Amino acid sequence: MSIYYLTKSKNFVINKDALRIEGRTLGRIVSVGMASLIVQLSIVVIIAVNNNLLTKYGYETIANTGKAYGAVIPLAVVGIVMKVFGIVISIVIGISLGGQPIIGFNMGAGNIDRVKETIQMITKFVILVGTIAFLIFEIAPGAVISLFGSHNTEEYMEYARLCIRIFLGGIILTCYIKSAAIILQSMGNSMKSTILALLRDVIVFVPASILIAMISKSIVTMLWAAVISDVVAAIVGFIFVSTEIHKLEKILSTKMVTD
Repeated sequence: MSIYYLTKSKNFVINKDALRIEGRTLGRIVSVGMASLIVQLSIVVIIAVNNNLLTKYGYETIANTGKAYGAVIPLAVVGIVMKVFGIVISIVIGISLGGQPIIGFNMGAGNIDRVKETIQMITKFVILVGTIAFLIFEIAPGAVISLFGSHNTEEYMEYARLCIRIFLGGIILTCYIKSAAIILQSMGNSMKSTILALLRDVIVFVPASILIAMISKSIVTMLWAAVISDVVAAIVGFIFVSTEIHKLEKILSTKMVTD
């Protein structure tokens, strides 16, 4: 379908010259798209780190708390939680990407008010999605887990409820972070977008998970690393987006004075 569209378009013509690869253009495409790639791959990093920590400290939790979680139950639970997490984030990414061309077009046209309006609208919808998800996770974590299977053991359901309520406790902030990274990308600042994408899932989360697990030796306590990384990244994301909007307003005011 894509090939058919490209060959039948009335707005442009595809020829041999159009297919020639230009290093500069390719570099710009890669730099802008890198943030989206990192957002998608970061979930894999989270799963890998969590799985290793759960396997290592799962049995030590039994000795310290008397809870027979072991390693099998936490691995199964976290797998489900990450799937649920992925569903929510996919909705957020879809909303944010939907506004991406609007932001880019209006930035090019110098319509800063429309850019701000679009960012505010995206943020409102993203926060709404995060709030709904938060309420579901905190009020009915058992119902979420039950969607993936029933007749689970008491220990399984106990850890599942703890995992959903703690690990996804900052889901509202997570939604904002993922959206902010795409908004920054839309505004042409791929560097800040990439930093923000890495900050929540790699730079803060991975060291925090390892450190908390090593100190507490508890697969329950280590779940708070997600909330810590959400808070840190959300603050940085808000600063990044606010700074970029302020720059646009300054450019616009300078242009109006010049005109």
